[in-house]
Amino acid sequence: MKKLNKTKSFLSLAIVATIVSLIGCSEDILDQKNNNAISTGNFGATLEQVESAVNGAFHPITGTFFWGRIAHAGALLRSDEFNIIPNGGNTVMSTFQGGPGNGRWATEPWQELYKSIARCNNIIINTPDTFSSTDINPLLGQAYFLRAFDYWYLVNLYGNVPLITDLPDFDNLLVDQAAPADVWAQIIEDLKMAETMLPATWTGDNTGRPTSGAATALKGKSYLFMKEWEKAHTTLSTLVGKYSLLPASEFGDNFGVNNENNAESVFELQFLGQSNFVWGTDIPQTGTMGNYHIDYAPPSKSPDFGHIVNPWLKKLYEDNGDTFRRNETLAYNYPGATGYGGIAYATDFVDDIAVANDNSVEPIFSKKYTGMDLGTRGEVDFLGTNVGNNWRIIRYSDVLLMLAESLNEDGQTGNAIINLNLVRQRPGSGLALTTAISQTDVRQAIIDERAMELAGEGHRFFDLVRWGLAEDYLGSTSKHVTNGSQTYHPKSISGGTFQSGKNELVWIPISERGTNPNLNQNSGY
Repeated sequence: MKKLNKTKSFLSLAIVATIVSLIGCSEDILDQKNNNAISTGNFGATLEQVESAVNGAFHPITGTFFWGRIAHAGALLRSDEFNIIPNGGNTVMSTFQGGPGNGRWATEPWQELYKSIARCNNIIINTPDTFSSTDINPLLGQAYFLRAFDYWYLVNLYGNVPLITDLPDFDNLLVDQAAPADVWAQIIEDLKMAETMLPATWTGDNTGRPTSGAATALKGKSYLFMKEWEKAHTTLSTLVGKYSLLPASEFGDNFGVNNENNAESVFELQFLGQSNFVWGTDIPQTGTMGNYHIDYAPPSKSPDFGHIVNPWLKKLYEDNGDTFRRNETLAYNYPGATGYGGIAYATDFVDDIAVANDNSVEPIFSKKYTGMDLGTRGEVDFLGTNVGNNWRIIRYSDVLLMLAESLNEDGQTGNAIINLNLVRQRPGSGLALTTAISQTDVRQAIIDERAMELAGEGHRFFDLVRWGLAEDYLGSTSKHVTNGSQTYHPKSISGGTFQSGKNELVWIPISERGTNPNLNQNSGY
């Protein structure tokens, strides 16, 4: 084979030499300009160019290698909601059994987020000041918002990351990690810029782009994670009344393909199921489908074997008499339970029930983002290529609960209760007001409410870490077992357990450390 390749190379060179001899010895023919290319020198000649660049900055985020799939398979499924069925290297991060030798689950999110950041930096730095503020601010505002979004996930996933807000310096590519406090400060500054530039709403084909309200919500969330309680509730309170909660009868519209970008949505990533599927590519009109279906579909439908939902969550719904959220979040044997295409639970989940029984766990399964609203099992592609549910990153109910939490932690428990009850009593919920009164009891009520309201939406693990509860519920002596809500560890199927001082963060990718020796590995890895 090697000899054949050498022969082909020699023949190719001979042909090229003959052509060159025919057209003369001048090298001018090789010095050609691509008049269609856009460089830093001519970038921003039109608003359309800047808009295309903004769209390009979003693409790595919704693609398969970040939110489209890999972030879920690794990082987000670490929470105590999910009992993961092992599938080789694909599940070692979500079961706390992986490390730097398990490449893609840490590598691909890192690379996609920095790819998006580089594109945002280019937009922010190279867009000329020749446009009116009315025309350019909505585009620049998206770049500031997205850069903050990217760094929000980098600092919460990896903790110790480089802070890059400039164009690449090719003489100094070996950047250092920044202090997390500096990353948080940059997130806040970018979101302040986005707030002033972004419109309150978008219309037409632009519906779903980040708004000033989305920037405010992410800024308030950032203050909450920084434990700056007063700044958090001062920021989040400005959003009260600007959005509204859907009636309990429409709660499922917060996760399905119908009624996307609705009155409760503050920010959602836009997905579109399509047959033009190329795995993980960064090419326009590809990679915008919900491959996350793989990670939330029930075991017999998921190529990765899926997961079982832990019984403590079921018990929490039942203890609160909460059926409307339970029915849109969980599938198990309750009256009227259904699965794909509205088929009765006992019929549709017969194979999944067997999987749960074989693993000695209670058969409870996810409903959000599984594609059950799209049709029968046979009508929903096993890779999720025809799943197009937008992912709701921030909902108004989340804003109200974050507001309640920051108020409570700042000693304003009475006001916290008001906002907590707004979520409990969305129109038609039938839920009673919280009975919690003391700061300690209200704190627990908010923790429980976030679990019921936001289950399966990618918040729980980050919440447990910032509350200092990850070890309590995911460690070797899980409170979910000792308090009687279930008899087995949340990760009992795999046998993995959370280790404090290590699993709060994922590992710095070994490939990145190999090319940049300035990057230090996270503790425990």
